[in-house]
Amino acid sequence: MSFYRTTFALRAAATLAAGGLALLAFTGCGVSDSTATAGGSATAVALDDKAPLFDLLPQKVKDKGVLTVATQPDFEPANFTPAGSTGIQGYNVDLMESMAKQLGIPVKWEKVPFDQILIGMQSGKFDAAIAGMTDRKKRQEQVDFIDYQWAGTVFMLQKGNPKGITSAVDGACGLKIGDVKGSDAKRLVDMMAAACVAAGKPATELVSFPNSSDKNLAVTSGRVDAIFWPDMAVSVIQRETGDKLESLPVDFEQKVYLGMTFNKEQTELRDAFLTALKAIHEDGTYDEVLKKWDVEVIDLDTPGINLAEK
Repeated sequence: MSFYRTTFALRAAATLAAGGLALLAFTGCGVSDSTATAGGSATAVALDDKAPLFDLLPQKVKDKGVLTVATQPDFEPANFTPAGSTGIQGYNVDLMESMAKQLGIPVKWEKVPFDQILIGMQSGKFDAAIAGMTDRKKRQEQVDFIDYQWAGTVFMLQKGNPKGITSAVDGACGLKIGDVKGSDAKRLVDMMAAACVAAGKPATELVSFPNSSDKNLAVTSGRVDAIFWPDMAVSVIQRETGDKLESLPVDFEQKVYLGMTFNKEQTELRDAFLTALKAIHEDGTYDEVLKKWDVEVIDLDTPGINLAEK
């Protein structure tokens, strides 16, 4: 993903403890641990052959009986694990499960470090992933995207902008930008560094962190000078960091498409989900989910496959 899939919640780090992958329960629409019983076991959910789009599912997915979906749940309000919970929730969870319901397939969620999602998709370990990943032409060589939202970019930096960062591509020369390993931030920082060097100034530097909690702590403590952030969730990070940060527009980056990902050999499954996405647009579910999470700004009226052109 992109830097957009990075966390909106400091509290999520504890759920991504060393060891990486933690399998979650089968889910219904909403919160992913909603089918867990009082004793902690999961209630199995069967295929629904009466679902409106059931016939579009590939036979091998029907035979498997469940859709394995990867995400890194540290991205409030998209996909995150609230404090004291083991499940995940967010608008990505609601959207994915609404599409799966149209197709009659239960979802099994896996928590995955972000930089391992594409590897797992290519190997066939996951059937799909939804983690706020930016659609890029280079990534399209590895996986197929169904683009379902778009987002703009801001810098988040300490109140008062003590380092004098500007919105321009050469507006942070000699400074450090933090983000999560495997995110799209490297591309942006490379652009910034090149512009600074061309102007005879010190290059901008990218500092990578294993998760977004570490990244957010780095900017609030001054270990890095700024981080990239989606424009639709500035209020979330301000709340989670004690209102220590302010935003600054990034003028050199246009809005980008964000997509759920599928193995390039699984075109039948990909196309089934595109049809399901269009169905939840038509019946109003998509709009309801965005309104519920107060993220109407990400609304992409016309979803599609691999829409990014660069």
